[in-house]
Amino acid sequence: MRSKELTPQEIYLQQTLPSLEPYETQCRKAADSLNLGGISLAKSEAHFLRWCVQLSQADKALEIGTLTGLSGIYILDGLKPKGTLWTLEKNPQHMEKAKPLLQQFASERNKQVKPLLGDARETLAMAEAESPFDFIFIDGNKAAYLDYLIWSEKNLKSGGYLLADNVFLSGAVSELDFEHPFSKKQIHVMQEFNKRLLESPAWRACFVPTVEGFLLAQKN
Repeated sequence: MRSKELTPQEIYLQQTLPSLEPYETQCRKAADSLNLGGISLAKSEAHFLRWCVQLSQADKALEIGTLTGLSGIYILDGLKPKGTLWTLEKNPQHMEKAKPLLQQFASERNKQVKPLLGDARETLAMAEAESPFDFIFIDGNKAAYLDYLIWSEKNLKSGGYLLADNVFLSGAVSELDFEHPFSKKQIHVMQEFNKRLLESPAWRACFVPTVEGFLLAQKN
């Protein structure tokens, strides 16, 4: 959960970085209406996500966890012309709010979006026919991150990039004794996820120390 109390650095970033308007405001309002504004990407994180997509020179991207479309519009904006985003979301209410915003944004920028509703561990099988992907963004069910990574190892192209959000679990991965909302399973899965990306010869990876933690990796 990202804090509503912004640091001076975060206030500066909010004031300095441009937004993808009017879509960014609509995505954030939709998240607020679901009481989920605190889990939407910060503006600086969204800009970093788009830069990673541009770095990958992606034509085909996949994201796990649509929420209300904020990350999706930044991924779409970073894709090459006529690029396509497959976005997976389990919650019908989230997809109902995100889908029209993503479709209109994609249409205006000569891109395509393919929304897939359902548990990602099932809808990934549908997306597999479109692999290999150039870029994958993971921001879904924390207890399933290892499943997502195993799938990504098979369906991300060599040289492609993977970016994962929330890899610190608000600090819970440290296993220090403080109050947090994460289960032992979620903590164990995230620890194993981070270790696999950082230690496997199949990847080159590094942490990006945002508040919630990004892990950026390139597949060898």
